[in-house]
Amino acid sequence: MSETEPERPERPSATLELLTLLAAGAADLALDQLRQSADRAQEALRRSDLRELLTDGVVELRKRGELATRRAGAAAEHENYLEIMARRAAERAGHPRA
Repeated sequence: MSETEPERPERPSATLELLTLLAAGAADLALDQLRQSADRAQEALRRSDLRELLTDGVVELRKRGELATRRAGAAAEHENYLEIMARRAAERAGHPRA
């Protein structure tokens, strides 16, 4: 130790106590997040329209996948991105597909 630094008594119990409290706080936070996630999952399972919700989700993911691959150039010979977006907007507005 240098002469300018005051001597600090080492208290291993204080360090251990701090680490214990931090670990307990982190565990409590994690458990709280798990409880909230479980509650949200139970609420979703109780929905009467769960099947339709999942079907819509799958359809939307497929469309997003198509758009993503086309934007990336994987399917350059197919419709371009703007044409697909225009077609989707027309479908949402209730107009039949051209």
